[in-house]
Amino acid sequence: MKINKLFILSILTSSSLLFAQAPGLSENLNEDFLKSLPDEVRTDFLREMSDKNEVQDEVYNAPETSINTLETNVENLKFQLYLIEQKIREESGSSDLDLKRFGPGFFNTYQSTFMPINEPNFASDYIVDAGDSLRLQFTGSKKESLSAIIQKDGSINIPEAGKMTIAGLSLLEASESIQAYIDENFIGLKSHVTLTNMRNISVLVIGNATKPGVYTFNGGSNVLSVLHATGGINNRGSFRSILIKRNNKVIDNIDLYDVLINGNLRFKHGLRSGDAVVVSSKGGEVSVSGGIANPGIYEIKGDQSLQEILSYAGGLVPGSSNLVLVDRKVGVDKKIFAIAREDLGSFALRNGDEIKVGSFSPISNPIHQITISGEVVHPGTYTIADGETLSSALKRAGGYTDNAFEFGGILKRESAKKIEDKINKRIYQDLIKFIATSGNAKDISGGSTLPLVLGEFRNVKPVGRVTAEFNLSKLTKRPSLDTTLHHGDTIHIPPFAQEIYVLGEVLTPGARMYDPEENAKGYIEKSGGLGLFGDKERVVIISPNGDSHLYSGGIFSFGKSNIDIIPGTVIYIPREIGKLDGLTYASAIAPLFSSLALSLASLNSISD
Repeated sequence: MKINKLFILSILTSSSLLFAQAPGLSENLNEDFLKSLPDEVRTDFLREMSDKNEVQDEVYNAPETSINTLETNVENLKFQLYLIEQKIREESGSSDLDLKRFGPGFFNTYQSTFMPINEPNFASDYIVDAGDSLRLQFTGSKKESLSAIIQKDGSINIPEAGKMTIAGLSLLEASESIQAYIDENFIGLKSHVTLTNMRNISVLVIGNATKPGVYTFNGGSNVLSVLHATGGINNRGSFRSILIKRNNKVIDNIDLYDVLINGNLRFKHGLRSGDAVVVSSKGGEVSVSGGIANPGIYEIKGDQSLQEILSYAGGLVPGSSNLVLVDRKVGVDKKIFAIAREDLGSFALRNGDEIKVGSFSPISNPIHQITISGEVVHPGTYTIADGETLSSALKRAGGYTDNAFEFGGILKRESAKKIEDKINKRIYQDLIKFIATSGNAKDISGGSTLPLVLGEFRNVKPVGRVTAEFNLSKLTKRPSLDTTLHHGDTIHIPPFAQEIYVLGEVLTPGARMYDPEENAKGYIEKSGGLGLFGDKERVVIISPNGDSHLYSGGIFSFGKSNIDIIPGTVIYIPREIGKLDGLTYASAIAPLFSSLALSLASLNSISD
């Protein structure tokens, strides 16, 4: 369950001391405390302690018993493996700019069982063979139909006509042969032949296939469907030399680039039961990058020219250079060839060549946009010019409606969000480092509140709110207060509200009606006064525009001269940390939270 930011604030506002880095590494961090931490926070603690331990180990190694040493080594190894695993998770994934080998992406699924793939292909060029089932429909002098299975000798039996051999013919040729045979034996009889069920064939897939083995397919399968069903080609396999062997002889050598690039799916030989598909080892490879349609790593075959490989990669894109550079290793040195376009066809490639195509693309000024929502006459997305200001954009949106509360206007910016996130992470890391190296670590880790605070603060999400002046009249008189807008800014103008929000440790927290004569103390009293755990010495007031103020003088010091309490203001009374986990614990963690309270209040404005 997520902890409310106000709860964190109640913990953080309980100290007025600054961060301090305690010398030395604590060896007394409470084990129960470590177990109580969220997984991510525990990892941060252990990493920090491990780094400190490594530094100390270089200076001094205390003598240990063999049993203790063994146990310690095992625990250290487990911890190092854990850190490595975390590091891999954090840094996993390669850059989108990395070149990938051409081909493997085509085979993105594979057949996980050896069950037949029986999806009849009724194309006229299908080669019929023993085991195929045909239906013969007769019309004319007599009307009847019969089913015929091609026998092992390649023949079918036609009643009153006898046997005829059709194995090895295409479906179209078989249909024509049957009709010719019918014409010889009958008068006025026509036949129509359809394939009703394909035979199953057993094919051996070996070599550099992902899942080699013996597979069962239907008779219409070709080498592409076989490789697809067996998981494709592994990293050592060739896409340019797939051998088909029948009766121990190579009957075909298939270059899959012709299929994957040119889409030519016609193969010289159909597969038969007993055939072997052999994926050869890959040959030389070259990389192609830059002004090319499909950058990647391509396999070369024989004395392949630069022109051929560039065509495989989709050709040069518009705006590419007239010269193509080829980096080639010659011994321990590297030589660079600059090849003109007219010479691409005569330049032979070698394994390991790096082909780089220079290119340029015209750059135009980007369109900058902002979004305006809420109580303006025309909310929506607006294109802005360089240097345009907040008042200009609001006037273009028609200005404010009658119900607009301009003082509560909200401006959010991505760059501010990134800075806020960076600051939060830095504060969190400093906090972890302080606890892991503090001489009071044992006392610090004894409470129940700190793990919750650390877990929530680690996961706090930045908002990116920028405090700005939204009073258009004031901006007209004082242009220096006008905020220059950036691309992606979002502006929201809330409706007017008459409430003052009193939250935290009061008897009846909630909204109170605005009274121009009232001060903070009065609103707290209207909310029932302080609760049992309320810290009257630490009161936070957040103005509608996001400005936050931390008062350490107590609620009785509030007067109209201190701060204006206007509609939409939040008055927050935190808990006194000594009443949460004990005074000793409170004094031990006092150095930890000095500057965090105001940071969270101002950056996040208690927005949720």
